[in-house]
Amino acid sequence: MTIIATKGTLDWAYPPFILASTAGALGWEVSMFFTFYGLGLLRKDISDLKVSPLGNPGMPMKMPFGPDWFKGINWNIPNL
Repeated sequence: MTIIATKGTLDWAYPPFILASTAGALGWEVSMFFTFYGLGLLRKDISDLKVSPLGNPGMPMKMPFGPDWFKGINWNIPNL
């Protein structure tokens, strides 16, 4: 079984490790791949990880339209 960890937030940190440990306990061979944003899950100190309210906080997006003051607000909405 191969598991890909794509997000580096606390709410997405547990599922890949739980799946991997369960599969390993059942005797399956498990490999885990961490994308760029998921690499933060491998550090010993994870105190700076947060629960993501929406999208991927590692890749904040600005609003592409509206007045200048509106464009500067970090809405943290992916793919907008």
